[in-house]
Amino acid sequence: MTVRRRTTRLAAVCALVGGLVLLGASPASADSDVVRVGAASSFAAGGSPQGVNVAVRKRTDGCVILRTALGLRLEGLQPEQVTVEVAADGRWLPVGVSGSTGTVQTAQTSPAKPRLCKGKGITVRYRVAIAAGVPGGRLVVTGVGLSAEGQTLGNHSDTARVTGARVTPSPTPSKTPSPTPTPTEVATVDEAVNPAALVSSAPDTKPAAAESSGGGSPVMFFGIVMVAVGLLLVVLLLRRSRQDRKPSDESPGALPGALPGNPGGTTYRAGGRPPAAPGHPGQVYGQQPPAPSWGAAPSPRPAAGGVYGAPSGGAGAVPEATQPMPGSPQTGKPPTDEGGHTVFIPRLPG
Repeated sequence: MTVRRRTTRLAAVCALVGGLVLLGASPASADSDVVRVGAASSFAAGGSPQGVNVAVRKRTDGCVILRTALGLRLEGLQPEQVTVEVAADGRWLPVGVSGSTGTVQTAQTSPAKPRLCKGKGITVRYRVAIAAGVPGGRLVVTGVGLSAEGQTLGNHSDTARVTGARVTPSPTPSKTPSPTPTPTEVATVDEAVNPAALVSSAPDTKPAAAESSGGGSPVMFFGIVMVAVGLLLVVLLLRRSRQDRKPSDESPGALPGALPGNPGGTTYRAGGRPPAAPGHPGQVYGQQPPAPSWGAAPSPRPAAGGVYGAPSGGAGAVPEATQPMPGSPQTGKPPTDEGGHTVFIPRLPG
């Protein structure tokens, strides 16, 4: 029983400590701001523009004026071969690009409501078009979140595949050439591209949206579960200790039904009858009789000629009542004191 109790106590302490450590570590991992980029899976050279989303969530204290920028890396890519636009107030506005061969950067842009405070998130939508003639390859898209003072909030990268421009087959007498697709107008692209399509085409936009909506990390949830398990074990341990303490509180030597009392003898008390009047003591030789009270009859005087110890010689004399001698047994009920008399009788063994 002792080993089981100690094991339960140790498990409860470990669960509480582990849960508190995990809960303390989960806020520490969320002290920095977060930037997430979601780009389309592929870009066609000379094709329609594809969406790129940059989501910024602020986790530090204070508020900033948000600015974002994009960076594109592709072997052989030139700045004049890239067209970038940003969504603002329901419209697509062009964004300036610069850079060198293989690396292109966009200018910094601000959303319609650029103020970003702790616990809030903003998603900026871009669309990128690559001109025809760009060789295919692996495109790296990097999004950067900045403040108006130039402080970097964070950056994140995503990859996409660039397919080269289609080669139109030359006409031959034996085969009719396939019709060349006519380029779509910009207005048509505006109608086709909408926020829902951009979000669905970007593979990493779901994590950004989920993160901007709030919620705890799995580490925090695991810590909460560990704390709950530790508290449950502590409650069970307290209940088990209380149940084990109840039998020890009862004295093992006590007999059921025994009444508490003095283990000595039994005490009896006489009834409360009024005490008997004490007997009138006899007159001592040489003692003067007491003077009678006023109005009382005088006591008779003994006849003359009496001898000490002998009755008076008169024939008609009535002998006085014999007074009890000290030490001689007396008959009748013993006198009781006023208010009752207490007699102590010891209890016999056995």
